[in-house]
Amino acid sequence: MIVYTARHVLPVASPPLVDGAVAVREGRIAAVGRRHEVSKAAGAGAETRDLGNAVLLPGLVNAHTRIDLSWMRDDPPPAESWAAWFRDVLERQSRPDDAAVRAAAEETVAAMAARGTVAVGDVAVRPVAAQVLARSTLHGVVFLELSGLRTDEAERILDRAAETLDAVERTPEVKAAAGRVSVVLAPHGAHTTSPALLKALAGRAAATGEILTVQAGESADETSMLHDGSGPLPEILRSLGLWDEGWRAPGHSPIECLDRLGVLSSRTLVVHGVQFGAQDLSKLQARGATLVTCPRSNVRLGVGRTPVPKLLSMGIPVALGTGSLASAGDLDLFAEMASLRSEHPGLSPAAVVRMATLNGARALRLERHLGTIEVGKLAALAVVGIEDPGDDPFEAVTSGPEAASSLA
Repeated sequence: MIVYTARHVLPVASPPLVDGAVAVREGRIAAVGRRHEVSKAAGAGAETRDLGNAVLLPGLVNAHTRIDLSWMRDDPPPAESWAAWFRDVLERQSRPDDAAVRAAAEETVAAMAARGTVAVGDVAVRPVAAQVLARSTLHGVVFLELSGLRTDEAERILDRAAETLDAVERTPEVKAAAGRVSVVLAPHGAHTTSPALLKALAGRAAATGEILTVQAGESADETSMLHDGSGPLPEILRSLGLWDEGWRAPGHSPIECLDRLGVLSSRTLVVHGVQFGAQDLSKLQARGATLVTCPRSNVRLGVGRTPVPKLLSMGIPVALGTGSLASAGDLDLFAEMASLRSEHPGLSPAAVVRMATLNGARALRLERHLGTIEVGKLAALAVVGIEDPGDDPFEAVTSGPEAASSLA
């Protein structure tokens, strides 16, 4: 047994501990409490590792990322407008071969793991992302993303995706990671996915009990297209051969569109949400969906801010994501927490930590093993160094710490 001691321990599900300790046996948490209590319970034979002036907290959960776009890090799409960025991503995402995608994704996953991330909700166009994640130490869910506006192609798209999913699950890497990494199907959004395909995916998830992720309210262009068919999106999709000339604007917000098709539920992660009105928020609240915000991606793309304080006041769960390296400089959740606090100075630092740990774990259905420091859970923890032992631990964690890592 190993006893890790630190100036501060943040269990998240219970009050913070000063001069705390966590005992670990065979990779799982055996005890948590004050230093002298845990050391006594562990016995004389336990090894003690003192982390010193540090904060020990649950490993972070990145609820939305796209590791298969990591190859765009050195040549990111233009960000003068969301529409220009979106066009560039669509045009380029199929260009590199799987080897290039794999190499960049592996580097990105290693960087996330080194900075305290222990689980991800990864949206992937390339199945290779599932293999990369399976070979890493991270836990998570890979959402194989489907899109296509042509109603007459919905069945074919879904059948082909089901075949791809079956093939991915049969790969040696993913089979070996069963229980740590799962792979499911999910739609992109109401502006890129036909109602028939959205409804079919929602039905599939309801039947299997799987979770869904979907992007909604990311930009005003998306909202305009769905309301009345205006804005640059129709022409962008048409120019790329992704348009259906028979498509008609439903005349609803993205959230209303998704809800009418059965996509929203307590198993749904709705990503972005910067363009939501009061009715949209009420719908999220009623359905029990989780909102995943990606603050730095929103800033870079100039799309607006997720109304996080309002969401929290309504009891809507909020988790934290980074997006991809096509819209963020790195996938560091500590930097994401700092950005969120900068956007919303009134947010409680403790609430922000919860978004990056327990809320993400719950959204991905990983809370039995991750998200808090509790007896029986995995010892997948993060460490943040502090200069002054009197520093507030929540402030230290959410202020963009330089010294942050996974527990070795």
